[in-house]
Amino acid sequence: MRTTITMVALVMVLTAIVSPIPALGNETEVVETKAKLEALVEEYIACCEAKSALRSSRSEKIRRSAMRSCIKAAYCRRSKEAIVEAMLENNIEPKAYKVHLFLNDRANDAFRSKE
Repeated sequence: MRTTITMVALVMVLTAIVSPIPALGNETEVVETKAKLEALVEEYIACCEAKSALRSSRSEKIRRSAMRSCIKAAYCRRSKEAIVEAMLENNIEPKAYKVHLFLNDRANDAFRSKE
């Protein structure tokens, strides 16, 4: 009887020690994912800013695209924290093509709401 009580107590103590470990692992995973998403958003902003350098092109389509990229970069820079939080809520994987698609959709929604 005493051995059974000792074993049950040992199992309870081990359970109490081990159960917070997955939660800590999950928290570090969220932090890493958030850092990756922030880096991908910065990369997207840099690409938009590079494209916005074509605003003085002779082609009207290129100028229009460059202006749109300039506005996208400004929008993403202004609301970067909210965008990253929205990506985390929507379980967007930290892959460039998924982040770019999400950012394009968000920026286009912002353009439509202003019109």
